[in-house]
Amino acid sequence: MELQDGFIVGVFNYCDRWCERCALTTWCRLFADRAQTEASLDPQLKAVVEAPPLRHEVQEMPEWMEELLENIQDDIDKMSPEKEDELDALRPPPVNKEDPLLQRASAYATTVHSWLGDDRNRSEDANEPRAVIAWFSMMIPAKIARALHGLGDRYLDPEEPTDYDGSAKVALLDIERSRAAWQELAPTDPVASQSIAELTWLEQEVERMFPRARRFIRPAFDEPDEVARLLGERNESTSG
Repeated sequence: MELQDGFIVGVFNYCDRWCERCALTTWCRLFADRAQTEASLDPQLKAVVEAPPLRHEVQEMPEWMEELLENIQDDIDKMSPEKEDELDALRPPPVNKEDPLLQRASAYATTVHSWLGDDRNRSEDANEPRAVIAWFSMMIPAKIARALHGLGDRYLDPEEPTDYDGSAKVALLDIERSRAAWQELAPTDPVASQSIAELTWLEQEVERMFPRARRFIRPAFDEPDEVARLLGERNESTSG
C-alpha cells in the first residue's frame, strides 16, 4: 500500500463506490475531490473552498520538473500524424459491447431496475437486501467493462495479477454480495432464483476470463494490517 499526499494510491480503482459504508474515505482522493466539489456548490461553504491556500501549503514546482513538463509538451507539439497513429495502435482497443459477458451483466442490471420499479423510498441501508442488490446491479457491469478494457493492454505482465484483474475481483465480490442478498429474499420473492442463477453464470465466466483475479491484492482493502495501522494513527492523532 502506497500513500501520496495523505491518500492511498489507487484505492478508489478497486472499491464499490459505496462511500457511506467505507472506512477508508479519509485516505481516498476521489472522495476528497467529490466532497470539495459538493462544498463549492454550497453557498455557505463556497467562501471556504475558494479561499487562497496558506503560505505553508504552497509548494513551488522544482525546476527539473518544469523542464521535464516543457520537454514533454515540446514533443507533443512536434508529433507527426504518423507518430499519432503509432500511439493509437498502442492503446487498448475499446470494449466490445457485444461481448456475451458484458451483455449479460448489463441485462442483469436492467432486470434489477425493472424489479425495483419506482420505489422512491427504497432503503440505503447496506444491511437491507434490496439496497445491496440495487447498488451492485450497476457496479457489476461497470467493473466487468473496465476489466475487459484492460485485457487489450498488451504491455501488462501476463504472469502477474494486474489492474484488470483488480476490476474483475471487485466484480466477483459484488456478485457474491448480490447473490447473498438474493438468497435472503428467495423464500418470498419469485425473481430471486433466476437472479441467483444469472449471478452464478456471471461469476463463473469472470473467473474463466480472469483466472488470476482472486489473487489480486487491492490497495488497503486486502491489506488489513496496513489499514489497522492507519486507523490506529488516526485515532492517536484525534485523541491527542
